[in-house]
Amino acid sequence: MAEKKVLKVGLDSAAPFPMHSDYNSEKFEGFEVDLLKAINNHLGLEVQYEVSLWANILEQLFRGELDLICSAVTVTPSRRHILEFTNPYLHFRLCAVVNYEDNIRTINDLRHKTIGIREHTEAEKYVHQNFPNNNMVHAETNKELYRKLQAGKIDLLIDDSPIAGGFLQKIKNLKVGLYLPGTDSQYAIAMRKGDIQLKDQFNSVLSLLKENGTYQEIYKKWFTDVQF
Repeated sequence: MAEKKVLKVGLDSAAPFPMHSDYNSEKFEGFEVDLLKAINNHLGLEVQYEVSLWANILEQLFRGELDLICSAVTVTPSRRHILEFTNPYLHFRLCAVVNYEDNIRTINDLRHKTIGIREHTEAEKYVHQNFPNNNMVHAETNKELYRKLQAGKIDLLIDDSPIAGGFLQKIKNLKVGLYLPGTDSQYAIAMRKGDIQLKDQFNSVLSLLKENGTYQEIYKKWFTDVQF
């Protein structure tokens, strides 16, 4: 029997739940873990996770040190220039997370607030473009970001809605104050430029998983009552 081909998959070292749990924990799990497992079962491939800082991970893929990244990668025009993306597997928006007693009704309510953002993310770009004059507090991990909000070091944080949903299931004194207009986005699996055959294989299986209900089962398992 031929050995299975092993794919090196890049994983954010601070991968946010419910996309992934901590790779070093005894129980490594999450939406993307289950999705990738289902895809590779169909393709007869094995996965070898390579844990990396988010600041370096896209560069590692570009250099060919990884075969793909399945770790909440937002599809953007600039990334499309240097990477291949599968069809999207999750649609979401950016959102502002605040303390439970605080209210944000419109985008204008964000002005003059101290905003927390994670480094090297699309949320960071959004804040720099839309609120360049605000005080900004940067964090290396999502966990650190949510701690800062709980500790009152920031007024709010901006995050991807699925990741915010995962944190808010555990932290009851925070809430989504506002889904940010014009931030509709998508996660997809990123691959090296030119890996068309692998991309086509993944797209075929993604379609199959949606047709046979597997995708919906995985989705329901990880996302309950979370509005994207």
